[in-house]
Amino acid sequence: MQNNITPEPNVPYTAAQAESYGDARGLLNALIAACSAKIGNTDATDEAARLQVEQRGYVDERRRLTVTDNTAVARILRDYPARLQAVRGEST
Repeated sequence: MQNNITPEPNVPYTAAQAESYGDARGLLNALIAACSAKIGNTDATDEAARLQVEQRGYVDERRRLTVTDNTAVARILRDYPARLQAVRGEST
């Protein structure tokens, strides 16, 4: 089981950074799950392939994300809620 906080030896971080990081990882997890659900519910091969590529991007981003990467965390929290709604087919 993975830790919620990516270990960065000797790099201090604040409680606020840890909370934002956890929220960003949660969003990435939700996007990964939403892509999986949509892939399972589509008969269009090209759409499934596009979603698989998108999903792999989120998995890679989650793997690289660190608790002190304030820029990436802020971008995820700003931009990905709308993307999650789009993948889920929800209106804004």
